[in-house]
Amino acid sequence: MAQGFSEPQAMQATMMGGQHVLTVPVQSPAPTWMGVIMILWGIGMGLLGLSGLFAEDGMGEGLYLVNQLVGILTTLAIGGAGFMVFRRKKIGVWVGLGACALNLAMGVIVALAIGDEVGGALGEFLGGLYLIGPVICNSFCALMIAIPLMATGSNLE
Repeated sequence: MAQGFSEPQAMQATMMGGQHVLTVPVQSPAPTWMGVIMILWGIGMGLLGLSGLFAEDGMGEGLYLVNQLVGILTTLAIGGAGFMVFRRKKIGVWVGLGACALNLAMGVIVALAIGDEVGGALGEFLGGLYLIGPVICNSFCALMIAIPLMATGSNLE
């Protein structure tokens, strides 16, 4: 087995045992699998968010409605980014990370609104308690989306 290629996309002639052997490096399956997972996540969660938006009691007002719309937008953006990652485009990873950052920013805004609405020390506590979910979920999501960048031999363009 020959390892350590300088150009991962080209076949290289190597001398092994006095004979020329063509070695073809194997591409990492990480972008393919992560792209499929992102597409499925985007479709599933986007449809779930749309169904929650059009439920009888699901239509909220003000910040609640904006939070739902941003959630739907970011899940659909992650699905679109998954298609780009599946096609081995590096921009898909950056779009997915941007969607996670937008979702986290919306979580911070909602946490601050909860703190202001309740007021006092209890409001600050409840706002901080609410913030734990978006921070953990978006951090995990960003880590998963960044896997194709960290994979050796992923050949992202």
